[in-house]
Amino acid sequence: MHFKLSDIGKEKKRTRVIDIQTNEQNSLTRATLLELKAILDDTLKDDTYASLLFTSTNPKFFSNGLDAANVLATPDDKLVEEVGEIVLFFGHLLRFDKPVLTEVTGYAMGGGAVITVGSDYKYMLDGKSRISFSEVLVGLPLPGCFIDKIARTVEARYINTVCAGENYKAPEAKAMGLIDEIAADSESLRKLSLKKIDYLNRIPLSALRRTKQAINAPILERFEGTLRHTHESFTTPVIVKNFRESMKALSEKRRPQYAD
Repeated sequence: MHFKLSDIGKEKKRTRVIDIQTNEQNSLTRATLLELKAILDDTLKDDTYASLLFTSTNPKFFSNGLDAANVLATPDDKLVEEVGEIVLFFGHLLRFDKPVLTEVTGYAMGGGAVITVGSDYKYMLDGKSRISFSEVLVGLPLPGCFIDKIARTVEARYINTVCAGENYKAPEAKAMGLIDEIAADSESLRKLSLKKIDYLNRIPLSALRRTKQAINAPILERFEGTLRHTHESFTTPVIVKNFRESMKALSEKRRPQYAD
């Protein structure tokens, strides 16, 4: 297991806690995302769970996005499937209609930012934490479904800079609406989550679930169209070339030399 599971609460109205522990940088692969999807499916069908909480006890990384070494080892005919899994997972996350909370405990880059924006309540540790939709920085166009959710989350004047991969500290992320609250330490961060869980548990879950379905419906209605556009992007030769170069440069600890 690449995710440590625990519970908050007892009997009904439990919260399932997912502690991301994939590797040193908490990077993601298709295999780990499928594992995570299975956890979401199990949590959704278990009536004793009323909410879900993403966190990490990794001292630096909440999640650093795609695993560079894994991408480099992926053959061209499997690259779309490997890289595109985060987009499919995002759809699963939006369809997960129980409340989702996220504690951004460190660096949330690429996939880490995707998990965060796909959550309903987002709290971030001040100081060392950073958040960035860094896909474009490694040569990948940002998928439309990510953009749709970002546009419904942050203030309109920040959409372009967020989608261009800007890196934000906690106070900046809160100011634009990307994060709900910030905390000075891990204990305070968990208190924010527990306070929200206590509030949510007083509300009928059926009402919360139907409301969340309505909130995410406009994005999910466009999902298949944005998925086709993303597939076209991820199979465009110059984009594949740039992405490969970025991953190679990252592994070699140098600046990438892009084709355009």
